[in-house]
Amino acid sequence: MDINAAGGGAAGASPEKIEIALGTRTDSAGILSRRERLALEYADRVSATPVDVPDAFFAELQAEFSEREIVELTAQIAQENGNAKTSRPLRVEANNFCTMPLPKPKD
Repeated sequence: MDINAAGGGAAGASPEKIEIALGTRTDSAGILSRRERLALEYADRVSATPVDVPDAFFAELQAEFSEREIVELTAQIAQENGNAKTSRPLRVEANNFCTMPLPKPKD
């Protein structure tokens, strides 16, 4: 989360968008584009246990993203989930690459 937030900022993502992605802020002002909102919802759905991606939601993804983009999103989400499943149980701390406050893991 730390390196991704820092990388997002370096790539031009606004602090507001990063905070929304981190879940430390809501998007009540409509800052995110439809594609961004769908990508974040997809990440939440793929990360859920059990995975919950209904056909209707997948059809929304297909209307906004190419097949290749959906595959790339899915692979990246799976990779980040794998990182979290390794780092958190082993108590790997953030390296403070991101200067924004990050949410703390739940005890």
